[in-house]
Amino acid sequence: MIKSVAGYAQDFVLKGTVSDKSEPLPGVSVVVKGTTNGTTTDVNGGYSIKVKDGNVLVFSYIGYVAKEVAYNGQNQLDVNLESNAKELQEVVVVGYAVQKKATLTGAVASVSGETLTQRKMPSLSTALQGTMPGVTVQQTSGQPGADGSNIRIRGIGSINSNTFPLVLVDGVEMDINQVDANIVESISVLKDAASAAIYGSRAANGVILITTKRGKEGSITTSYSGSATVQRPTNMPKVVDAWQYLQAELQAKDNAGVSVSPSEREQQLKLIEDQRNLEPDNWNRYDTDWKKETLKDYALLQTHNVSVGGGTEKLRMFGSGSYVFQDGLIPNNNYQRTNIQVNTDAKVLSWLKAGLITSIRESNTKAPGVNTPKSIINKSLYMLPTLSAARELDGNWGYGKNGDNPTAQAYASGENRNKSSEILLNGTLTATPFEGFEIVTQYARRNVTGRSRSLVTPYTTSLKGQVMGIYPAEDGLTEGWSQTLHNTFRAQTSYEKEIGRHYAKALVGFQTEDSEFTSFFGAKQGFDLQRYYLGNGDGATATSGGGASSWALMSGYARLNYTFDEKYLLEVSGRYDGSSRFIAKNRWGFFPSVSTGWVLSREKFMDNLASHVDLLKIRASYGLLGNQNIGNYPYTATISPGYGYYLGDNKELVPGVAQTDLENANIGWEKSKQFNVGIDASLWKGKLSFTADYYIKSIYDMLMKFPLPYYAGLSPAFTNAGDMENKGWEIGITHRNQLGDFSYGATFTLNDNQNEITNLNGLNSQDRTMVEGYPNQGIWGYLTDGYYRDWDDVANSPKLGTSARPGFVKYKKIYVADGVNPMIIDSRDLVYLGDPFPHFEYSLNLTAGWKNFDFTAFVQGVGKRSTFMSGVGLRPFFNGGNLFEHQLDSWTVDNPNASYPLLVPEANSADNFVRSDKWVRDGSYTRLKNLVLGYTIPKAITQKAKIESFRVYVSGQNLFTRSNFFDGYDPEVSYGGGVGGEFYPIMQTYTVGVDLKF
Repeated sequence: MIKSVAGYAQDFVLKGTVSDKSEPLPGVSVVVKGTTNGTTTDVNGGYSIKVKDGNVLVFSYIGYVAKEVAYNGQNQLDVNLESNAKELQEVVVVGYAVQKKATLTGAVASVSGETLTQRKMPSLSTALQGTMPGVTVQQTSGQPGADGSNIRIRGIGSINSNTFPLVLVDGVEMDINQVDANIVESISVLKDAASAAIYGSRAANGVILITTKRGKEGSITTSYSGSATVQRPTNMPKVVDAWQYLQAELQAKDNAGVSVSPSEREQQLKLIEDQRNLEPDNWNRYDTDWKKETLKDYALLQTHNVSVGGGTEKLRMFGSGSYVFQDGLIPNNNYQRTNIQVNTDAKVLSWLKAGLITSIRESNTKAPGVNTPKSIINKSLYMLPTLSAARELDGNWGYGKNGDNPTAQAYASGENRNKSSEILLNGTLTATPFEGFEIVTQYARRNVTGRSRSLVTPYTTSLKGQVMGIYPAEDGLTEGWSQTLHNTFRAQTSYEKEIGRHYAKALVGFQTEDSEFTSFFGAKQGFDLQRYYLGNGDGATATSGGGASSWALMSGYARLNYTFDEKYLLEVSGRYDGSSRFIAKNRWGFFPSVSTGWVLSREKFMDNLASHVDLLKIRASYGLLGNQNIGNYPYTATISPGYGYYLGDNKELVPGVAQTDLENANIGWEKSKQFNVGIDASLWKGKLSFTADYYIKSIYDMLMKFPLPYYAGLSPAFTNAGDMENKGWEIGITHRNQLGDFSYGATFTLNDNQNEITNLNGLNSQDRTMVEGYPNQGIWGYLTDGYYRDWDDVANSPKLGTSARPGFVKYKKIYVADGVNPMIIDSRDLVYLGDPFPHFEYSLNLTAGWKNFDFTAFVQGVGKRSTFMSGVGLRPFFNGGNLFEHQLDSWTVDNPNASYPLLVPEANSADNFVRSDKWVRDGSYTRLKNLVLGYTIPKAITQKAKIESFRVYVSGQNLFTRSNFFDGYDPEVSYGGGVGGEFYPIMQTYTVGVDLKF
């Protein structure tokens, strides 16, 4: 008996074949469930594997439905896998509903929340980068709490109105960067009029629909994810040492012919020699590294999330709590955010369901009291090293530049605190009284409260032991409060019916929204005993203020979908909007769209390719969208207080008000006509998929302001008087495959958008940022021809000004006409130099898995972009500042092909640094944006600790960049500010994290 039992426990070599009913399938994974015992099928679909009686075999292959088969002593086991119908039946969230991806006729892109959370970024907007073609995501800053990205869908949709898409989270408008990525189920982007027209007057710039996770029926599950991140700047320019600056300063004066007396020269040379050979003593010699004194080498970021979900058929729940702490590069600069959300779904009756979303968020931002973090960082880069120490020997802060000391501002100038609290209640009732008919009502109330506290505390400055005074001259405290109440109500019905090969669905809805904003502030100076609260302080300095505004929107919308045999597709939709932002006669607008599709893969002439082509669909759409986001009262005149009038016989001055803005009550919506044609394909059981679109978006009736004569004394009103056009294309290609235990995938996207202002009614701007026939914000400047070689070249060549000399930038004369002096270059010689908007954006997402290891890599880039750097970022000595190392490569007789012109003092250099092709740089780049390597500990180990899954990972962000941009500067960042070239660097990050599920 014992021998017989032992015989039953022995392994048996099971053989068989795997096919899809038409042909064998090579590379199918065959695994004994719950073990690491597995194999793959050969080129003929055959396999062999050791099994025991009672084992369960799992057959899985990309593009097919996984199948589990129990082994019960068979000698051979042949298995047929079915094509993964889910791939074709996958639903995508669209306006107020979901639709099958295979029958979509609009340009809709989607990404799962799982894909986004793998990137481990604090800002959801940045996590979207490169996931969908046609969606431009540009991160312009790394500042804590402000490191979210600008999102634009298919270009810039307006000149003066909002150009960013409408973001709806479970149907409620929200800030995408305040949404916790851990609660996101999916994100859909509506890119064309067919998909977005149902949102009417707010959809001109596209729509982003975020759906959060819901509880699923089953046992309660708990998950935790946490990470710790080290951040450091991707790139920053390097400043020169004190001796290099002093040497360059003397050289610049000599180059410009500035007189330097023998004693001054001797003194300067001695100082250069001392600075070069001796250590700074912070008394006779300063060589302050302001960057080192002010900035940290790295900053920390930590994230934590706990999620709980589960329930029964009657009641399901999903809850999530998260915490983010992000430290800044300078002291007193950080960001904290806490998100708590509970999604509850109840089946009240067999035909009635209720849902409630409760969300609480609080974010806190801290920054120094004087200047912004960005300004402080940039001052620490260009501040002269010879001015003073960051902190003097007597313990006081260094005098810096007339008391302006970036290190002191970071550490001791006070603090700016901003607290934002949000409470959202979003309730939904869904009734299905009979099959196919659905009634949905939704009400949401969003309350966002802001609290600010700006405290300025002066610091004492010294120089060489002498107290120089305090900076700033006065202390100050300003406290403010604001509240935004946003209400959304929606009532919607839909009915769908399938008769034979005909399917139709009609949807009709009504929606209202209103928003009310109120605010006030109080401020004082002159506080006693450093007791900084508004009850203290000098009452004579007290100021206060406040404001309020509101808007409302009422809408009706409808959509009709019809399909025949899931082969011929038609969708018609429209929205009728009324906005309080316009007067009654211009308040209402209708925004319709129509789209069609043809699924060629369902035609009989495609039968011979059925084993290769899963889906082949072409689609086209046309529609009208609107933009009403131009402020709350753009049609009214502005009456401002603070004006005095002399009245009466005695001509006494009395306070009064005055009109400061002209009114135009006839303004209406900005509108856009959009045409889109696209193709979608899925091949070889989903191994390869492809999508491509071409679109034309014509914007008209843009709201513009035409200048008034100076003597009018009024600011101009808005007028519907501008047209603009965006044309573009986009493609996305995905390949997925599985080779035994190894699976991999690759997704490549590429898109381009060309913007052109087509009509300004004569309003071409003087600075050429708006010119008909060219992109909005296009860059104009002069063409250059190297440097003037010598004085003869100066004398015989055209000149921009009278300061030209050998080594200065030489410009080309473009405009030639009778009576035009060929030797003088002026504004008529300006030419178009490029578009600052990114072009030929591309991304490559790579995924791989082998046994318990997972790997993702994300490469993102821009093929063409023009960028002009100005101010400190370009000119040596600008604003009394230092030089960067790359600016030392300047023209001399022996270095005629230098990167920079002849080095001269700032006052003599203006002609060299006007906007020209020399300084408009190629902003294209390729960046390894994200890299993740993870390992999931085997269940045989984790289940002993009652852990369902335990994954550890390491990741990096912005790890490598290839670019021809200015040395020390990041091509993705936007530069500006009062002294030019200001920026808060994007962060390179290194993360270690864990994901647990119980």
